[in-house]
Order: sequence, then C-alpha cells, then structure tokens
Amino acid sequence: MARLVGMFVERTIGEIEITEINDEYILFSNGSKISYDHDQDCCEWNYADFEQLDDIARKTKFTLPLQFEGVEGSGFRFGNEPGKMFFVPCYSEQNGYYTSELNIYLDGRQVLHIDETDEKDY
Repeated sequence: MARLVGMFVERTIGEIEITEINDEYILFSNGSKISYDHDQDCCEWNYADFEQLDDIARKTKFTLPLQFEGVEGSGFRFGNEPGKMFFVPCYSEQNGYYTSELNIYLDGRQVLHIDETDEKDY
C-alpha cells in the first residue's frame, strides 16, 4: 500500500521535465506519459504530432498537476498556467468522410476529447 501511495504522490506533486518525445507519447521524469488514441477506420489517420513540440517545452520544468485545453481546429495545449502552456498540433488525414476525433490521455486517463467533425484537419 505504501508503494501505491508513494507512486500517487510522486506523479501528482512536484516538478517534472520531459525526458522523451516520439510519435506515440511524451514521457516525463516521474514516469507520467501523455499519449493519444483514436479508433481508426478504413481510410483515415488521426494523430497528435508530439515531435513538433517546441524546444522551450523540452527544457521546461512543469509543476504538477498538468492542465490540458483543446485548441479549436488545430490541436491542444498542456502545461501549468497561461503563458506556460505548450501546443501540440493534431492532424486528420482522410477524404473528408471520416471523423476527426482524437482522445488525449495522461497516464492512461482521458484528459481531452478533440472532436472537429466539421473540419477536415485539426
């Protein structure tokens, strides 16, 4: 039980830094991970382009808890407060027939649902 409490405290209090960024996730120094998911259909590909995260974010010390907000028509931001929020662009490659929905997760818990069904790209 103490290990579970320790993991909860470690992942929700303190400062963290980004340690890895790839096509699938952003990994932080405490083991927390931002990822995305979408139930892909036949001819679509919806994704968050984590590798486009700017260099300032890569060097920032974030204070927990992280905040998330959708950016209409283009992706989402995460961080701690206005002025310290960092943008991740999201895209939908398709013929316009499919959905542009994307779910954003922090440690496997959904923190945002992006739904731009009226837009072909976001």
